[in-house]
Amino acid sequence: MGAWWACRRAGVVGGVVAAAMACAPAVAVPSASAVPPGPENASAAPAASDRKSPSFSDRDVARMLGKGADDVSFSVRDRRTGETYTYNGGFQNTTASIVKVLVLTTIVGERREDGRGLSSKQRALAERMIRYSDNDATTSLFSQAGGRAAVQRTADDLGMTRTKVKGAWGTTTTSAADQRLLMDKLVDGTPHLEKRDRAYILELMGRVTPEQRWGVGSVPKGTSVAVKNGWLPLEPHGWRINSIGSVKGDGRDYTLAILSYDNGSMESGVTRARKVSEYVWKTLGSSADVASEGATPSGTRPTPFWIRRGAALPPHPIV
Repeated sequence: MGAWWACRRAGVVGGVVAAAMACAPAVAVPSASAVPPGPENASAAPAASDRKSPSFSDRDVARMLGKGADDVSFSVRDRRTGETYTYNGGFQNTTASIVKVLVLTTIVGERREDGRGLSSKQRALAERMIRYSDNDATTSLFSQAGGRAAVQRTADDLGMTRTKVKGAWGTTTTSAADQRLLMDKLVDGTPHLEKRDRAYILELMGRVTPEQRWGVGSVPKGTSVAVKNGWLPLEPHGWRINSIGSVKGDGRDYTLAILSYDNGSMESGVTRARKVSEYVWKTLGSSADVASEGATPSGTRPTPFWIRRGAALPPHPIV
């Protein structure tokens, strides 16, 4: 890990652009105009590394999603077989709060290169950011990590070629395959982070507040889940509802990223993300019924998580 971060900083701190280019992976970050978001680019092929899984087919997925299938993209990797599948691979969306995982990955890696972990104050901010989706904590850590440029470098170095980090962090744009790749790196390992740091990030994602365990977290109780969700109403395309994470249990072991927009409401977007998650769970295993972590007893209704203090929608701009 040290050599990688040393190369990275040669182009950042010392301003030696040539050294940074020599050390960085050969990837290009498309501009917003080069890769427009939405259905107009939905026919683009998934990344070359995505081998089609025999478990999924575009026709079956489109039938499962029904009306508005073009407004959804998801990417899954079955870690048991190494096979991946991406639906609607050309789709891009605003990240909203799922970018918080990338922010934490950035600052954790940079601190470790300095020979230390996060400070106690930073760990407290990280817990608020991931477990409760606290925006003020995110803005603080985003700034401490070096802002847009630093987080973008981390995305580039991880191979997230279709992720464009914005100064207003909640409006970062991304693809499902990029977000699934980030989860692959956290679960499987990467030179960019030590094992204990990856375990720390996943542990926080495994303890998100219960009302935010929808999406990837919509799996049977007792399953090991790491999840981070994002939600944001933003024109055009209204409610952006996203979910990323990893799932392990009952014979399954996979990473998954779900992106969607043009949701009529917050609730309908959450329902759509849950539908995709349950479909993936059933497709990759033999268990019958899915008892969602987010399910509530008949006749009761939980306090909506989007009004929880600290989990408000990101204001614009976020600096």
